[in-house]
Amino acid sequence: MTASVSRLRRLLQPLRPVLGPIWRRVRGYIDGADPLSIPAIADRASFLVGRAADRRAGRVRPIRPLRRFELIDLGMRVPYYRPRVVYLSAASRNAERLIRDHGLTTALELGPGLRPLIVGADVLDLRDQPDLEAEGRTIIHNATVLPWPIADGAYDLFIALQVFEHLGTNQAAVFREVRRVARHAILSLPIDWVMSDPRNCHHGLTEERVLSWFAPVVPTRIELGNGGHRKRLIYVFENLQPVAAASVQGEAGSLPEGAAAGPT
Repeated sequence: MTASVSRLRRLLQPLRPVLGPIWRRVRGYIDGADPLSIPAIADRASFLVGRAADRRAGRVRPIRPLRRFELIDLGMRVPYYRPRVVYLSAASRNAERLIRDHGLTTALELGPGLRPLIVGADVLDLRDQPDLEAEGRTIIHNATVLPWPIADGAYDLFIALQVFEHLGTNQAAVFREVRRVARHAILSLPIDWVMSDPRNCHHGLTEERVLSWFAPVVPTRIELGNGGHRKRLIYVFENLQPVAAASVQGEAGSLPEGAAAGPT
């Protein structure tokens, strides 16, 4: 079998310049990377059917994650998001599961860039983002200055995608603040990236180091956001035990200039 595959590859090698572009286009329709792909069309149809059923039943869903087809549409509109659809879709699936299983109705997202993953979420950001597409309110605050101007247990769900690595050396203190304001959380982080500048906050971040930021809390589950040399892992926390504001006040330092301005 292996010999046959190798022979076929040799025979097709001269046609690679012609077949390569065709395959890349066809693959987009098969794996869901194109808005007109079969998976994307099926996802869009499923969403519309579900929304119609909610309307007939009089159900109101205060928050929901962006669906994969919406993320693909966002990537077509804003090229920055195009290579990030895979890990954002994985985070979306986990958010949908938490919202469904626990009946969540409120969410806070840290530094989401242009578009929060959660429709209906409030946003916590270092500075005002004029192009932000969000339904909730925006709280302008340095995330490393604790406590945040948010009441204990104010949110059901906290989201931070590719943001914690930007928090200098304050991740452990900020995660305790997450536990104070939210009952569940989803974070994604870059793992084992090799950057040309070792001072880059994405460089050499290991799973062990990330888990030390959360200790003694252990993630409910850890899922692969995307593989490859820019691997991202998704950390899901359910039923976080709260901490009092007094235990986190003043623990974190200042945020480096430009940090938490958006996901990476």
